[in-house]
Amino acid sequence: MQQIRESLHRWLRTVMDEREWTAAAWAKRADVTATNLTRFLKDPETASLPSAETIGRLAFAAGSEPRFLSDDRPTDTACRVPVLSHEQILRVMKLSHPEVEDYLAGLLRRGSRCVLMDQRTSPRAFALQINSLHMNAGGLLPQDQIVIEPVDHVPPRKGDMVITVDGTSLCAYRYYHPQLVPISTDPQCCPMVIDGVGMVGVAILVVRPLRAELTT
Repeated sequence: MQQIRESLHRWLRTVMDEREWTAAAWAKRADVTATNLTRFLKDPETASLPSAETIGRLAFAAGSEPRFLSDDRPTDTACRVPVLSHEQILRVMKLSHPEVEDYLAGLLRRGSRCVLMDQRTSPRAFALQINSLHMNAGGLLPQDQIVIEPVDHVPPRKGDMVITVDGTSLCAYRYYHPQLVPISTDPQCCPMVIDGVGMVGVAILVVRPLRAELTT
């Protein structure tokens, strides 16, 4: 039982520190009462354990879950990020940072399609699928799922893959300031000046399904 308490407490603290959440804020996102959570965080050795339902709701809100295997193994760093449509991305780009976090967490709670990550991401990370050939000669295909972090959280560096959005297209480029450069077999895909471009974020992971129906 002590091992369970320690593992749960470590997971709670890790999520709160990495996401910069308070117990009250996390409880609100998870739609649970903050009282028992706060008591356990203050006194993990004697306070009542949160119920299984509460832990489950907290895990859904955070996109990660506690690990109870052994006290000499690290806390599970796996997390989930939702896959957004073009319309959802345009909506996210109009929201404030807290509103984005709430919106993405809500998608995960409602069972939205997602990508499982083996490392922590920011609460504003999400996945998408491009709909252009701007990076097809660089090995990126439209059915690939691309996990991105916002540029204010992961500033782009020379050679990074970045994603842009406009009214109709989601495109991938290589970042070579002051330009974004495609690597494409399509002659219509041309370099762009960075200024004024709607940059969604920096790609940190590409997931490629081996069967097309898995992306539908």
